[in-house]
Amino acid sequence: MGTAYYQVLAGRLYGLLTGVDDRIAAGQARLLCHFTGVGGYGLALEEIAGTLAQDVIAITGQERAAMLALAARMNLEGDLVLRALAACPQTGGHERRST
Repeated sequence: MGTAYYQVLAGRLYGLLTGVDDRIAAGQARLLCHFTGVGGYGLALEEIAGTLAQDVIAITGQERAAMLALAARMNLEGDLVLRALAACPQTGGHERRST
């Protein structure tokens, strides 16, 4: 797979993080960005999903679908992302926590 494939993966992962960064701790967000930055794309996605599940953070249907599609695109073995996201309640829209 070429450089463009990995650039797309990184862009989608950064996009996911941007979408949920108001719902996770700043230190955790930096760590997840680091995984993406060093090319740990599968680990980054699994950790994003795991962080959301561990803290029982609500996500939108669009966020859930994007993470599952990305897991499928990356051919991640097992269903770790799917199981983690099953623990996340679904919101009705794009609610953002006020700061």
